Amino acid sequence: MNLTSGQLWGYEALVRGEGVLAKPGRLFRAAYAANLLKELDVTCFKSILAKGLPPNGRLCVNVTGEGLRELDITFAGPRLVLELTEYGTYDLRQLPPALEKKWREKGTALAIDDVGGEVAQLRAVLNLRPDLVKLDRSLVRGCDCNASNRLLLGQVLEVCRYLGAEVIAEGIEKPGELKVLRELGVKYGQGYLLGRPQSGWEKAVMAGGG
Repeated sequence: MNLTSGQLWGYEALVRGEGVLAKPGRLFRAAYAANLLKELDVTCFKSILAKGLPPNGRLCVNVTGEGLRELDITFAGPRLVLELTEYGTYDLRQLPPALEKKWREKGTALAIDDVGGEVAQLRAVLNLRPDLVKLDRSLVRGCDCNASNRLLLGQVLEVCRYLGAEVIAEGIEKPGELKVLRELGVKYGQGYLLGRPQSGWEKAVMAGGG
């Protein structure tokens, strides 16, 4: 959601289901251990894009560094956002510039996921200069009542502003957190306060004074 206007900005595609898919982190870690992370990544990506894009807004899709090297560039476009995740061991700082450029030339935005929780993700931000930075929920949680959290959050935001990257705050669950994020100038956000995971393209309605 756009935290300023309260309007829908886009969707994030999630891998969810029964059994092992109930906790996708477990699935991706198992795929990595079996040396199948790249194959799983590409399969998920194709499955998501096969359903088409939402009727309005952007579609954010998580990919690993390993998977990005194998994705079909024909899916590139201005309404697609590639979120580079922390799964796997591929150093995002070593991402071939030519590969990244191909996607961006076709209008696809590049985002770094979970920034704040992993040092490697912050390093990737500094190296890749992404269009979007997704703040890990560990930075967002309690920012309305924890001075240390708010201080660290402010420092990360300064880095993002220096690099010219827009920010999406993840895991917004309380009105107080939303208020602080607005005060700090964070433009976009997601979380249970704004809309819970669901099937289809249902439109979320922003709570908490939106």
